[in-house]
Amino acid sequence: MTQWSLSALSPVDIDPILDIEGRSFSWPWGRSSFEGEADSPGAGSWVVRAPGSTGAEQVVAYIFFRLIADEMHIFRIAVAPEWRRRGIGARLVAECLDAAIRRGARVALLEVRPSSTEALALYRKFGFRVVATRPGYYSDSGEDALILQKEIKEENL
Repeated sequence: MTQWSLSALSPVDIDPILDIEGRSFSWPWGRSSFEGEADSPGAGSWVVRAPGSTGAEQVVAYIFFRLIADEMHIFRIAVAPEWRRRGIGARLVAECLDAAIRRGARVALLEVRPSSTEALALYRKFGFRVVATRPGYYSDSGEDALILQKEIKEENL
């Protein structure tokens, strides 16, 4: 089993993040979105690194989130397609929720497409539930956005 590790975002990570982003989403974020989010007040971002084919570490996943008042908002999370189903996404969500507790958040929120069934299954494992819908939110497809929320308590993580 290949080892991977979680670390803080570095400016040099943006290029590999853009590659994963383009392979993961039909409506990918651009460089300025990631750089802006990383520099936002209350922001947090991590990458997962794993040995590449040459042995050098490569970025294989990332998460961007932000504390706004007493809410933790998960804005972007992705795992490179060839690294999925290895527990990496779950580890990123768990770390984000731990950070939410440390920062005093009372809820965690995110938006997801109803067609993202694997992502929905992951979030439901962590206790997220649908609390609202944004009709026609995704302009590339007209698909709704589901707003998911999780009440944060140390004992239920």
